[in-house]
Amino acid sequence: MIIDIVLGYAVGKGGLENVIKLVTNELEKRGHLVRVFQIAPPKYFDWAEQFSNIYYFGDEAGVYSPLDQSTGDLFSSNYERLTQMFGRPDVILATHTPVISWLCRMAVNKMNPVKKPTILSWLHGPPNVFGGESYLNLCDGHLAISKSIAQQIGKHVDSKHVYYIGNTIDFEKSYLVNRPSEKLKMIYVGRIANNQKRVDVLLKALEHLNGDWRLDIIGDGPDQSKLQDLSKSLNLNSNVEWHGWKSEPWETVSDASVLILSSDFEGFALILIEALARGIPVISSLWDGADEIVNDDVNGWLFPCGDDKKLHDIIQNILDEEKILPEPELCQKSVSDYKTDKIVDRMENAINKVMNG
Repeated sequence: MIIDIVLGYAVGKGGLENVIKLVTNELEKRGHLVRVFQIAPPKYFDWAEQFSNIYYFGDEAGVYSPLDQSTGDLFSSNYERLTQMFGRPDVILATHTPVISWLCRMAVNKMNPVKKPTILSWLHGPPNVFGGESYLNLCDGHLAISKSIAQQIGKHVDSKHVYYIGNTIDFEKSYLVNRPSEKLKMIYVGRIANNQKRVDVLLKALEHLNGDWRLDIIGDGPDQSKLQDLSKSLNLNSNVEWHGWKSEPWETVSDASVLILSSDFEGFALILIEALARGIPVISSLWDGADEIVNDDVNGWLFPCGDDKKLHDIIQNILDEEKILPEPELCQKSVSDYKTDKIVDRMENAINKVMNG
């Protein structure tokens, strides 16, 4: 089967890129021909070099242009011509955002009507975050990376055409991380963008903790300076270390007690899966879908979004040994359903159901 993954633009680093590569590798192991199409070459070209078949239907200027009728016509025509040259796909995965479903449908409408490809959306975040939800109706089916996103997609299309498949990480790189015995070592890994990630909630929760603790913050972003000032004003600097952005953040984590995520919203927080797969329990805010990953008081703990007092209480209870950190092996086992082969099993089943009507 020829499967085309069509997206607007991936810069070449991040969760979306990792998932596309892992899924492509697994599909190719199973005998499928997988091709990736996007507007222009990625900023970080090492990612593109990992693919045997990657093509571009626009240019760098198109990355920053709105996908209106004019650019949509151009890009869909360019993609259609590329499939003339390299062969028509059996399946098109309209990836990342709803508007790509529109682009793919325009391209398919220009193809020979005898055997047209099947189009499935493969969103990598909630549809309302991207906008253009009505475009999803142009697809034949929909792959959902979380159960909450499946429910949201189902508000805009016939829910019987929506298939939960989950999301994945590279489990082959997921070794058990040492857990320190003498102090509570917390880690935050991600962008320092406070409108979503709410690192301020995490910092406020640390004020007035009693016990021996440390927080390592790995990542950078537009609000780093402001949040470093907040850390200083809360007298946290002796316990908080800012490591900046790392291309391979897990290679810098030699030991950890718990990972904390305090976001107001997430598409699907792969960082929680990555931590649990390494035997690290997690504390997460209860954004829509967090409880699919975090089983409260089993592999971690949940707290209401924005509630720094509740987060403080959870951390203090761990320091006081009123809450006991779950065993690393239990944490690993809790995310076994997110292994790539299981994701692709569900993806193949969904594709076959859609193609066979």
